[in-house]
Amino acid sequence: MIGDASRADQSLARARQLDAVTFEVELARRAWANQAGGEDEIQRRRESVIKRLGGVAVAAPERIDVWKLLAEYLRHLGNHEGVLRATASGLKRDPVNVDLWVRRVKAQIELGQLVSAARSLKHACVVSPTHDSVEALIRVHPLCAACGALFPTSGADTCANCGADGPGRGAAVRSVRSRHQSKFDIYFPRVRDVLAEALDMPDHIKKRLTLDTLLKRHLKRTNQQCARVLRAMSNEFGSAFDHELFKSAVVGYLDLLISDLIRAINPRDDKTIDTGIRRRAMYGTGA
Repeated sequence: MIGDASRADQSLARARQLDAVTFEVELARRAWANQAGGEDEIQRRRESVIKRLGGVAVAAPERIDVWKLLAEYLRHLGNHEGVLRATASGLKRDPVNVDLWVRRVKAQIELGQLVSAARSLKHACVVSPTHDSVEALIRVHPLCAACGALFPTSGADTCANCGADGPGRGAAVRSVRSRHQSKFDIYFPRVRDVLAEALDMPDHIKKRLTLDTLLKRHLKRTNQQCARVLRAMSNEFGSAFDHELFKSAVVGYLDLLISDLIRAINPRDDKTIDTGIRRRAMYGTGA
């Protein structure tokens, strides 16, 4: 609408009414990218963008995408303390968000908080051991095989915590992906999504569904709802899903435990995932 400022203003006002948070995020992205002038001027303007984006995050704390963007912009400006605050706020709402965990680990490393960074990295490994960012991070900053401390670099000679040999002296750096990947890690995200969609679960409950918790108060459903889940599992996995292996039936109800649903999947019959992943799921080895 170049040349028609009135209509442009009306469109912007309408966009703000429809989705004020997304509107502000898009403005922040554009303002961040479209900077001109000297370094000091660009720094000042970008600090202004971060301040406004921070206000948006506080006003809409459930929008995890805002916390991630805020953490990313703070990292670009070297404000690692701010990254820690932003990721802490985001993880309070979404504790299984691996992107926030990775950003948090990097900020803690920059601040020299290696003990906290090791804890955060272990959380990230539990949340998503097969995620590319987690695997890349563990390659650059391995964990000590003896005590679990974090090496500051991939070429460190010894562990500052226990004195054990580091990768610089030939200590093996074990892949998080190969160490943790199993049928449960591979199938959990898909099974969780199938379960949540089949039962019309709101997002805040879906986020609480983890491999380590049963959450029976959320998963206890009528036989009709359970049948709906079983149909959805069959549609997702075809003949790879064996109804007979799913043995959680009780009188009038069925406790839908994610681990039991995953156990009922036979990787050998699942043609919807990569052959290499299927081999690792069955034998726990590389492709």
